[in-house]
Amino acid sequence: MPPPTPRFWYRPRPGLRAWLLRPCGWLYGLAVHVHRLQSRPWQPPLPVVSVGNLTLGGTGKTPLVIALARELTLRGWRPAVLSRGYGSGRREPLRVEPQMAAAAVGDEPLELVRALPGVPVWIGSDRVASARRALEAGADLLLLDDGLQHWRLARDCDVSVLDGQRRLGNGLLFPAGPLREPPAALARADLLVLTGMEPEPGALAGLPWPAERPWFGIQGRLALPAGLRERPLLAFCGIGLPEKFFAALRQEGCRLVGCEAFPDHHPYARTDVERLLTLARAQQNATLVTTAKDWQRLVPLLEPRERDGVLPVPLALDPGGVARLTDAVLAVLARRGWGRHG
Repeated sequence: MPPPTPRFWYRPRPGLRAWLLRPCGWLYGLAVHVHRLQSRPWQPPLPVVSVGNLTLGGTGKTPLVIALARELTLRGWRPAVLSRGYGSGRREPLRVEPQMAAAAVGDEPLELVRALPGVPVWIGSDRVASARRALEAGADLLLLDDGLQHWRLARDCDVSVLDGQRRLGNGLLFPAGPLREPPAALARADLLVLTGMEPEPGALAGLPWPAERPWFGIQGRLALPAGLRERPLLAFCGIGLPEKFFAALRQEGCRLVGCEAFPDHHPYARTDVERLLTLARAQQNATLVTTAKDWQRLVPLLEPRERDGVLPVPLALDPGGVARLTDAVLAVLARRGWGRHG
């Protein structure tokens, strides 16, 4: 289980802990570089679009993959999503089904398959094998979830996603900072998405992004169940940046009586559920609310009578921004020899 996201990663200036950890970051960066040099990418006979982060977690990548898959489907494509399936431990490909357990396939793949009826979602650390299976099953485009640092499968369009507020954090490599690669690697992508903000002038200040290359600011809003604003809420989640979820609920006018943060991909146990239910009862008999990703791990632990008191709140991205991004993705594919549908 990953540790909680350190607060010092996102401070304006690196503090003592960040400076002490910098040598570990250099070693991490060296390992990533060597791994890339040793990889021999395979180009499948269909276009591959990667959506990934330069930072560790909390950028809104999964909702963006969902939105892109929906938009591509509406435009006549037959996309398949390839995910590593974090926490599943699988190497060989497996097609995810909605009834599967998060412990077996990962929470993000379950969120994807449940939000995308009819779109195949494959997991497995061997994504070349997953690509072959998706091709055999009839896909004509592959969406590589969290694929910016995956080298064995060649890509035709790389989309890099950053949180519009936190951006590159302190600019240091893990574990001194949130970066998986040096900041200059941002320019390796074809398209940049800053989530949680409008595409306003000056938004790219301080980012190593080529001025001539397209970028997009895409806002998201929580899709609140009816009547939720009128209830006292106890919010909890185990994601990369829990405060983003709590802040988004407040921005929507929700009344939070408490917040509980867990580490990213936290493997909830029944004891967690019982503690949260007890806390909610003690806080004005509050309704428990969490993210769509957390919900995938919670469902098997909840008794039927408890489900009305624990609600998932998914994030919906601005459809206009997603449509413009999809236009740009297809333009990149067209330049690289993959024609448009329709």
